Amino acid sequence: MVWMMTLMVGAALAAPGSSQKAFDVEKGEQTWDFSYKWRDAGGNKQDVDFSLPAAPILADREEITWLPRKVMNTEVAKAVRTWGKKQKGVKIKVKVENGGVRTMVSGDRSKAKAAIKESEIVRDAAVDSWLSNNGFMWLGKNISYDHAGLAAEYADDLAPVAKALRDGTSSDREFVNRALSFVQSIPYEARKRKGGDPGYRRPLALISRNRGDCDSKSVLFLAVVRAELSEVPLAVVYVPEHALTGVSMAAESGDKTFKAEGVEFLYAEPVGPALHVLGEPADANKKAGKKGDVRIVPR
Repeated sequence: MVWMMTLMVGAALAAPGSSQKAFDVEKGEQTWDFSYKWRDAGGNKQDVDFSLPAAPILADREEITWLPRKVMNTEVAKAVRTWGKKQKGVKIKVKVENGGVRTMVSGDRSKAKAAIKESEIVRDAAVDSWLSNNGFMWLGKNISYDHAGLAAEYADDLAPVAKALRDGTSSDREFVNRALSFVQSIPYEARKRKGGDPGYRRPLALISRNRGDCDSKSVLFLAVVRAELSEVPLAVVYVPEHALTGVSMAAESGDKTFKAEGVEFLYAEPVGPALHVLGEPADANKKAGKKGDVRIVPR
């Protein structure tokens, strides 16, 4: 049997361009110092400065941006082989080939048939375990990064960013809108010339490279909000070739909302460069919360 998989492709719905007016980074041995200037949805000038430890940034920049298929399949094959050695009356061979795991069973016909079925259970359990332990998840029939889990994971790392964005704001909603416009202003990382998607960049890599796509920016935004508003429910919303987010706050007149797991969320579009304020999704995504796949950021 050969087990195949694909990774969700993240793409933006926005046009080229950016509201970011200036970006500067000083790379020290211990810390990297960042300075940003941009305009928000109201045309107001915004700026923020913060420092982050160098070591986590460098580690993030080394992280791969795609599913390490061969690494995963090697571990899955190892688990199936370990199980296979304990089976009696059949001979089991497992190979990693053609982007998947192939299991071959020989011996008594009835025992071989039963062994094939059981090997599928062992294989699937090994896949699920590997995904869970390495920041991935199933999204329908595809495999995607676990963006909601990563948003929770990175909240502490992004506390200095959240604190800097919070300064000068007078309410939680103002802070969220400022964080949203900050992330929107970061240049969108488009597909490469040959059509290849850049993949998912972790938050510290995104900040340091000053570019990212929709799912990368969604995680950055949610992690910044979680860092400052730890009790506010957050969500990632997946629609075909795009990701946006939800923030559970009191709705104001004109806000577009959706419900998931009994919680009402305001739409938030972190991708940019279109400057949608909190509660204002792109026209194409006004029903994303109903038609898409919603994942809640874990506490």
